[in-house]
Amino acid sequence: MDFLVLLAGMEVKIMKIALRKLFFGLMAGAASISFFGCATLDGGDKNADLNICQFNMRYDFKNDGRVIKRYKDEKGKKREVRDGSCSWEKRCPLIKDFLRYNEVDICGTQELYKNQVDDMRKMEEYAIFGVPTVPSAEAKGKGNHNNVIIYKKDRFDLLESGVFWFSDTPEKESRGWGAAYPRNCNWGKFLDKKTGKTFYFFNMHFHHIGENVRFESAKLLVKKIKEIAGDDTFFAMGDLNSDPTSRAISVIQASGYMHDARKISKTPFYGPKFTDNYGYTGKGVDWKKWIDWIFVSGDVDILKFGVLTDNQNGVWLSDHYPLLIKARIGN
Repeated sequence: MDFLVLLAGMEVKIMKIALRKLFFGLMAGAASISFFGCATLDGGDKNADLNICQFNMRYDFKNDGRVIKRYKDEKGKKREVRDGSCSWEKRCPLIKDFLRYNEVDICGTQELYKNQVDDMRKMEEYAIFGVPTVPSAEAKGKGNHNNVIIYKKDRFDLLESGVFWFSDTPEKESRGWGAAYPRNCNWGKFLDKKTGKTFYFFNMHFHHIGENVRFESAKLLVKKIKEIAGDDTFFAMGDLNSDPTSRAISVIQASGYMHDARKISKTPFYGPKFTDNYGYTGKGVDWKKWIDWIFVSGDVDILKFGVLTDNQNGVWLSDHYPLLIKARIGN
């Protein structure tokens, strides 16, 4: 009898220990979910926001800065003398600080030369990819613009990538519709390891000369994004050299497929009504100089939209202002 009583006591004690472990395990799980919000099975946040930037960072121009003199050379070509206040050597560390301080997750850039791309690669937390606008020129060591995409290594996996040129032969290096230079669009498909969601990211630079070139480029852009992304989530951005009244922007907006991030922002946009800071003056014409754009698919919520005008001791980050959005991909 004493043995049976002892055995029953041991069973009760074991049951109490098991229940205590289960209770504290559930409490820890509840605390974790309440602290981080809606948690996914892998501990991430399926509703985590994205900080996304569109940024023409300006090519590396010798002695770059404010224009102090304009003249025509012996061949009649327009020339400028600048004051050296905004050289790449001065701007580069400020751009890196800007990306880090604003916790930019992914950024579409334009105009960077190879040496500038190499400088940006020194940011160890970011990865960079993109095909040069003119690969044949870069292979020969000639100056060439790069529209690279910069993204955080620890947050994203690059699943697919590609490129197309704005021409009638988009699959190869080419220029179309009378353009003086080739222009292209780099794209990638990303997995957000924090949310488990995937999205496409398109980054481009339209030609600065020729309204019809940009019009045809816009038509091709809508077509290619539909082909590549289809009904999936996407972000598309770039320096389109087109103001809100242009035919190029009208084509994009009329598609009903690409949505202007500024217009759908849930809060009023912050900053000036222009994005072009040519000459590093800090001055511009409202809307006529709004030439940088971010478009998104219909399932993306834009929580904030800003045009940032950072200037430190007279050094501007670029001759374009960066656009910064806080976005959330729908369920």
